[in-house]
Amino acid sequence: MAGAAILPYSFPAMETRAAIGIIGGIVAGLTLAALVADVACLGCLKRHEHNAAAWYLSAGIWFAMCAGICGAALIPTSHPAIIAVFCMACTGGIEAAIMSTRVAHPQLIGMVRVCMIVFLLAALSCATAICLDVRPSILAAFGIAMGMWGTQMMANLVVRVPDRYLVQWRTYMTRRWTVRGSIPEDARMLTDDDVHEDMQRFLAQYTAGTICCTACIIMSFIALAGCADYSAALERVTFLTVGIAIVLYLALKPRQSGRPFERFLLRGAAVASLCVLVSHMPQALPHMGAHMALAVIGVCAVVGLALGFGMISQNNGFYSLALSRLGDGCCFAALCLAPVAAFLSAGLVEWLRGVV
Repeated sequence: MAGAAILPYSFPAMETRAAIGIIGGIVAGLTLAALVADVACLGCLKRHEHNAAAWYLSAGIWFAMCAGICGAALIPTSHPAIIAVFCMACTGGIEAAIMSTRVAHPQLIGMVRVCMIVFLLAALSCATAICLDVRPSILAAFGIAMGMWGTQMMANLVVRVPDRYLVQWRTYMTRRWTVRGSIPEDARMLTDDDVHEDMQRFLAQYTAGTICCTACIIMSFIALAGCADYSAALERVTFLTVGIAIVLYLALKPRQSGRPFERFLLRGAAVASLCVLVSHMPQALPHMGAHMALAVIGVCAVVGLALGFGMISQNNGFYSLALSRLGDGCCFAALCLAPVAAFLSAGLVEWLRGVV
C-alpha cells in the first residue's frame, strides 16, 4: 500500500488525463480499503474481539494515510514532500477522528486519541513550514527532535493518576507509592480490577505514541539524509553526529523498558538508522576515498562497543551499577545532542541568515 501511494510520484507528467485517472483510482482503492477496515473493526467490537479490532483500526488509519500521500501528487507545488506529509496527516487525522465517534473500548479510544494528536501536530508543522517557506530539511530536523523527546516523555504524557487515589505506583511502571490530593478516610490500595480500564487506555496510548514517535524519527532521519547539503563541512559533521546519536538513543532506550515489543521496535529502528547512516557516509566523507571501508567499520565498531557495554546485564555490584550509569549517560547525551546536530545539519544557520 505504501508503494502504491508513492507510485504516482514516479509518473513523468502529472497533468495528463491518464495520470490523473490512475492516481484517482489508487486513491479510491485506498479509501475503499480504509472503509472496509473500519467496518471490520466495528464488527470485531460487536463480537468483543478487541485485539483484532485494534489491528483493523490501525490498518484503516494506515490506508487513509497512504491515500493522502497519493492524493498529494495531484497538487502542484515546489515542496512535494511537505505537501505529501501534510495530506497524509490530514487524512490520517480525519480517519482517527471519525473512528473516535464509533468506538468505545478504552484500548481503541487511547489509540485514536494519540493518533489525532500526532497527526494534528504534524499537520500544523507542515502548514507552518509551507507558510514560512522553510526548507524540508529543517522540518525533518524538527521531526527528529519531536520524535526523540516524545519517545522519552511518553510515559509522563499518557499516565495520569486520578486525584484522591492511593495508588500502588508499581502498577504504573515503578515500585514506589504515590498519592495525589488529600487522602480520604476510607482510602485503600487499588486492585488490578480497579485500574484495569485505565491501564488499558494508558498502555494503548503508550504503545501508539511510541510507534508514532519511532516512525517519525526514522522517516525524518531518512528525509534529512536526502536533503542535507554535503558540500558544507559543518553539515557533514553534524549529519554524522546526529546519525550516531540516533542509533545510540534508539538502542539504549529499551534498557528502561520491560516490554518485549518496545525493545524489538526501538532496537530494530536503531539498526535501520545505522543502515541509513552507513549508506550516506560516502557523501558525508567524500575525501576518505579508499579508506571509506575502514571508516564504516570504525563507526560500526564504536557504536557497537558503546551499545555492548551499555546493554550488558549484570546481577549486582559496582560493575553493574557503573555499566548502567554509563548506558544512561550515553542515552541522555544522545537525546540532548541529536536535536541540536539535526538542526545544524539541516542548514538552520544559513536559513536564519537568509531570513535576517
